[in-house]
Amino acid sequence: MELKYQNYWASVKKLQSEIQLIGRLDISNKTKYKKKYESGAMTAKDIARINHKQGLHYELTMFNEEALFCYLVLKGGHVKADFLDDANRIYLTYFFSPSKIHTDKIFLDEIWYYSFSSESSDNEDYRLHFVFDETGQVSYRKYDEKNEKIQDYERNKLFVIDGLYEKYPEFDQYEGITKLDRDFPVDIIPPNTNPDNTTDLPNRWLPHDWDKK
Repeated sequence: MELKYQNYWASVKKLQSEIQLIGRLDISNKTKYKKKYESGAMTAKDIARINHKQGLHYELTMFNEEALFCYLVLKGGHVKADFLDDANRIYLTYFFSPSKIHTDKIFLDEIWYYSFSSESSDNEDYRLHFVFDETGQVSYRKYDEKNEKIQDYERNKLFVIDGLYEKYPEFDQYEGITKLDRDFPVDIIPPNTNPDNTTDLPNRWLPHDWDKK
């Protein structure tokens, strides 16, 4: 994976410059690194490393064989990971928070999945919002944009959520928090038994094009 310490601007599908991000991080973190970057005394990676060590806000974009793969926002034990498809749309988002049980780990407590109307369109058919907690409770909501409906699903049972834990990443080492192949407890999803129900989903997490197979 190639890493660039630049933020991804989703609305226009492009990276912002390093100096734009550093200026915004200076405001967020109440730091003063922009002038040092402009003078050549520090690189964007140098600044990100310091912010990481101090638990401050920083951002980066990951590339897989020159293709955009994931955009990360990290701050104080919290992580947001936006995954990009071939059209550079955000189709999947992870939210990690510090675990309330394991002091050395973070917990994946929210997932957003976005389904688009076509390969080239940015219009959503629907989006799914999964919520997990460390007691094993799981629920999700479907926002059906096409039919203008919201549907809620949950089960009155506890699930095994061991696969939702990760160690907070070391600087420059983000493989753990960007894994797509995870043991998700998504068998809470009901079958599609009537038109008002959710789309059929198998009881495991699949790549973003699962509904095209």
